Order: sequence, then structure tokens, then C-alpha cells
Amino acid sequence: PHAHCEFGVSFEQWRSRGPTACRTALAPPPLKMKGLRSASALSGWLEDFAGVSKDGFFGMAGWVDRSKPPGHTSQTETLGLDKTVRNIMMLRHMFFSPNLVWFAITLAAYIVFPYDLEVAAKGWSMDWVAKRTAVIFSISFVYYSFFFAVLYVKPLAGRKYRPGVFPTFGNICHDMWYWSLGVLQWSLSECAMTRLWATGVVPYIPDRELLSSPLQLALLAAWILLVPVWRDMHFYFTHRFSHIRSLYKYVHALHHRNTDPQPFSGLCMHPIEHLLYFSNALVPVIYLRCSPLIYMWIFIHLGLAPGAGHSGYEDHWQADQYHYVHHSKFECNYGSPSSAWLDQFFGTFREKLGSSGAYTGEYKDDYDSKSGGKVWSAQGYLGLQSVDHMAYTCFVAATSVALFWAAVVNPQSAIPVRNIGPVPIGQAVASLVSHGPILFGILLCLFCDRMSWRWPFHKDRIIGSFGFFAVAGWLVCVLPVYHFGVLLCMP
Repeated sequence: PHAHCEFGVSFEQWRSRGPTACRTALAPPPLKMKGLRSASALSGWLEDFAGVSKDGFFGMAGWVDRSKPPGHTSQTETLGLDKTVRNIMMLRHMFFSPNLVWFAITLAAYIVFPYDLEVAAKGWSMDWVAKRTAVIFSISFVYYSFFFAVLYVKPLAGRKYRPGVFPTFGNICHDMWYWSLGVLQWSLSECAMTRLWATGVVPYIPDRELLSSPLQLALLAAWILLVPVWRDMHFYFTHRFSHIRSLYKYVHALHHRNTDPQPFSGLCMHPIEHLLYFSNALVPVIYLRCSPLIYMWIFIHLGLAPGAGHSGYEDHWQADQYHYVHHSKFECNYGSPSSAWLDQFFGTFREKLGSSGAYTGEYKDDYDSKSGGKVWSAQGYLGLQSVDHMAYTCFVAATSVALFWAAVVNPQSAIPVRNIGPVPIGQAVASLVSHGPILFGILLCLFCDRMSWRWPFHKDRIIGSFGFFAVAGWLVCVLPVYHFGVLLCMP
């Protein structure tokens, strides 16, 4: 008790709540230490530069109430449309956020590991595809491993949202398997776009033209600043779209096996979710003539941002209470902190863990209570699938084979197939890849699920809010995949 009295905790509090609970809830400010753990000397206008708080890399955001348990500080006053607009207008969304670090990584990768259009123009080859894949895997693995090491191997942070609960070896294998599939799809997507640029199918702005044109440089700067904004908007509508029951059950539920995520959980998704999530990089690249740097910038953002954002801790760089609440409470916080105003407007905003005075949605259950108490993730293991899930997996595998044949094998054939009946081969395969998994999920739900395929939005009118979000989701994440597939499968 005496050790706690100096922090203002009475003996009665200590005895009733227990020393561990009091120590967690009423922990003193972090001590000044050397290295990454040290308190930052940043002050004034440099505070929060590159997303680093005044307490350092392993400090907490200024709005966090240290006297409350992790995740229980309300974000009602810190998030909203006015805050987002102000941050964008003052460029804080770029220079005083992790976006600056991710762009620095992008610029370094673009200079050191540029897209090899000259080699890609000669045709598909395991040599250049493997090299590009190795680059992406190396960047991703180093980045994710760093956060896993400093948070779970030798923890330098101390405020875990669920103290004392950690992933097992089986959980880590599960997350890293699907994480690897995501990085592989990221790598192959970059290779596919490189091939489209190299063959003239998709126009782009070469570096030489970019550097010789002040106008193009100004447009490039504008796109660089707009990418984080577009990422937030795309993520909100794609994420909400993936919570429709027919897509959630067979796709997005895999990501939600972890109610208390760790860094590798960030990109632990079903391959179809990877496809929809990565569609963000296709806009504006396949519709507007852009520098390849923009494509790489979006993909680095897509690939790295989920890492620290799914850490499970609140006292480090890029800690994300907002998204952690989504994993814990399920039907809320579809956006990111910068797009929280959309959740606020549509009634799906939840400001903290515990009871909420802001949430007005339909979901009343506590999703976190289903996670098994002190078990990190009871479902987060590799294993056999149910019959309907296996059927969905086989369908997705078939679409992958069809895409590979149409994009790689068929164009190199002596007599390539140009049509399937009256439908051009590109349109046929692109429709199968982009729309097939969604329609097949609806079909399975109709025959294999007792719940409505539209749950938890089944009470919303089809010609109304449900229809609006379904169309918005289709526009931002399904249609770009279709157009990308058409371009890729042109014989």
C-alpha cells in the first residue's frame, strides 16, 4: 500500500480493486529513460511531429486520461468533421501524423527499388516478379516484426487494452499465414500494374517528364497530400460494406477472430478482403495519368498502416484506440479517427471501451465478451473448415486460377481466347473475380445461414440507407477491381 500512496491510491482502493488493477489504472506518467522509451524533447509547434507524442515513441497521445484504464478515455471531443478539416487545411494530417513516416519509407523504396518497366515490357518472368515480391516481403516483415518485438517479445509499452492476455504460437501462425497471403497479393498487384504500364495499357507520367514540369510536380504534391484523405474515405465505405452478413461470414469474419489484435493481425485477412482493401490503390492510377510514385505511396500506406494500428496497446506511436474499440465492440467505428465524423453522422460512433453515451446503433451485445476471457483468440487457429466455408474457399481458388490463366497464360498463347460466347474474355474473367465472391456469398447465406444475408443492416431499407452503402461500397472497392481485371486480361 505504501508504494501506491504516493500516487494517490488509498489503502481501501488498493484492497478493493487489487494492486494490479490500481497499478494499471492509476499508473504514473512514464519515467524519462534513454532510447526509444525516453520522453521527447519536442515542444511547441514540433509536438506530435510525424505522429510522435511529447512523451516519445512509447508515450501516449495528449488526449489520453492516464487515470483511466487503457481504452476508456472518451474520444468524443477529439474527433469530428471540424477537427479533420482543420488538420487537412493545416497539413497536420501529413506532417504531424504517421503519414510522414510512411511516405518517407515510400520515397526511399521508390528511389532504391524502382519499378523495372523495361524488364516487365518483355513479358511475365519469375525473375523480376520474384525480385519485386522479395522487396515487398522484406519491407513488410521488418516493419511488422519491429512492432511485434518491442510490444510482445520485449515489451517497451505497458498499457495493454486487455492486460495479461497474449497470443499463443498457434495464434501467431494463423495471423502470419494470412498476413503472408496479403503481402503476396500486394506484391503481385504491383507486378501486374508494372506490366500494364510497361505495355502501354495504362498511361503514366515518367520520372523524366515529372521532374521537368513544375505543373506535374505541383499535381504530384497534391496527390501525395490527398492519398491519406482518400484512404480514410475508401476504408470507411469498404469496411462497412464488408460487414454485410453475406460478405462478413465468409470473408471479413476471419479478421475479426482477433478481438484483441497484435501487429500481424492488421493484415490478417481473407484473400477476398485483401482484394477489396487493396482496391484503394487502383484509384486514381487506372483512371488518371499519374506517377508510379502515387501507386507505391498508396500501397505502402495500405500495407504498413495496419501494423502498429492493431498493436493491442495504447502507449506507443500510432496506437489506435478507435479501431481497437471496433474489434472489441464489433458493430461500430467503421472508419479511422480521421473519418470518425462519418461514424458520428450515421450513428455508429463509439467513443471508448465500456459503456457508451454516443453509440446509437442496433448492436447491443458485447462482442469482446465472446473472446473467451483470458484466451487471446479461441478461433484464431489454422484448421479444417465447415462445408459452406470450404465451398467458398474452392470458389475463390477457382477464380484465382481463372485470373492467372486469363492474365498470364492466355495472352502468351499462339491463338489466345478472345471471347467466351459473346462476352470478351477480359470482361468475363473480371466479372468473375470482382463480383463472383460477393454473389456466391449471398447464395451460400440463403441456403446455409439462418440469419438474413443483410444482417446487421437487415432493418435498413434497400431503397434507402442499405442501398446507399451497398452502392457506395460497390463503387469504391468492387468496380475498380473489375476495371483492373479487364485491363489485365486483355489478350
